[in-house]
Amino acid sequence: MSTNQRTGISYKIVDIIVILISLLLLIYTGIRAATLSFTFDESLSFNRFVSLRFMDIVSYKIVSSNNHMINTLFMKYISMLFGTNELLLRLPSLFSHLIYIIFSYRIIRKASSPYVVLAGFLFLNLNPFLLDYFSLARGYAMAVSFTVLSVYFLFNYIENNKTNNIRWSLIFAMLAVLSNFCLLIFYVSLIAVINIYWISPDRGICLKDLIKKNMPVLISVLLLVVIMFEPLRKLIKFKELYDGGNTGFWTDTVGSLIYSSLYGQSYYQIALEYVKYFILISILIMIITLVYRFYLMRWKIFSEKITVAFLLLFITCIVSVAQHILLHSLFLINRMALFFIPLFFIPLVLIFSDFVRIKKMKILSLFFLLIISGALIFHTISSLNTSSTLMWRYDADTKKMLSDLGTQVKNSEKTHIKLGVVWLFEPTSNFYRTTKKYEWLDKVTWDNYRTLDYDYYFLADSCMSFIKANNLSVIRHYPVSNSYLLK
Repeated sequence: MSTNQRTGISYKIVDIIVILISLLLLIYTGIRAATLSFTFDESLSFNRFVSLRFMDIVSYKIVSSNNHMINTLFMKYISMLFGTNELLLRLPSLFSHLIYIIFSYRIIRKASSPYVVLAGFLFLNLNPFLLDYFSLARGYAMAVSFTVLSVYFLFNYIENNKTNNIRWSLIFAMLAVLSNFCLLIFYVSLIAVINIYWISPDRGICLKDLIKKNMPVLISVLLLVVIMFEPLRKLIKFKELYDGGNTGFWTDTVGSLIYSSLYGQSYYQIALEYVKYFILISILIMIITLVYRFYLMRWKIFSEKITVAFLLLFITCIVSVAQHILLHSLFLINRMALFFIPLFFIPLVLIFSDFVRIKKMKILSLFFLLIISGALIFHTISSLNTSSTLMWRYDADTKKMLSDLGTQVKNSEKTHIKLGVVWLFEPTSNFYRTTKKYEWLDKVTWDNYRTLDYDYYFLADSCMSFIKANNLSVIRHYPVSNSYLLK
């Protein structure tokens, strides 16, 4: 059997393994989309925006950073056409997961070794924090998937030089921005990288041709300005861009993303430092590799995917820092920075694809990939759950609580009851009150529950002193969210 045939079989085996892992991941996110209680942000989006008209949503008539435009529109029309079941409202994110899996794999499928391909797929897809958002009706999952699609078509352009691929890359970058405005820094970085690719000395492009090539870029910029000017103006005016960090890119963006990705596991304090070292060493490897390649190839390296992938990561980081310095905006944190996961791992995988070609580095490179892949598999399996998400664990039992409360009301003489809650439970309580038609429940408000003017209470463990001081009786304790239904 020839080497090519053996290699072909190896890639086919990897394809089968990837398909099986993908099915497991999709089943996992699908089950969670169907069973997880709606979360604070999902409920707030539904309660505030779904009843609005199309133009009121896209113009931000109600000013809130919680309005992820494309996700909100999907929620609006899905609820109008098919109903308000949680799974239906979360279908766009589930579909985004399928897109992410397919195109993240297609990006690294041409790596030089099937082992690198498999490891690369695991790097890009095994992150429990990222998986959370493929099961939730938020814009983050779509934004990450559109980012990967944009990179995929950019790479296609580098391969075949067809302008149509640039158009698609820009379109998906625009959709990423409209899914979540945080992706503006990726969009700006993409335009910068495209132009660096065009003006690299080995391509010898003149100014006239450069302007002509930038026409799709100009059109996309104008479209985004038309769509986003008014929403951004309002968000800035009413100080709605309040979520983020003010310490530094490494601490706020990288640090929070590492912390969230470790998913609260018992070993996170030990792992935190190791992951930071892994990222720093990986970036150092990227820089050294590119400097060495530049020494060998000069400006021709700008026509390679590995260089373009690194520039996308590097310039996105630079734009984030520049935005903070020049516009005094906050650094992206945790879920807002999810798109850095594919932007970081794509160039890393491409570099290891090169390393395994070098005889002296092959064994060490494969060993490194094996260790990281094993750690990711262990961590993801350890983090699997169908009861809660990392950021909204407190809402894990709100759906179950209302079902229990309905049973309580049914067995009592009352036809209407008032429920006192801490503010964290208000949006989801009202979401289920509306969608499940709980006519026995008065509208839940953020009024002070301490007035004791309520028939029942749904309180967090932090309210224990109030619970004991007023001798409230516990009907049920919910261990996942550590909350209580009381009377």
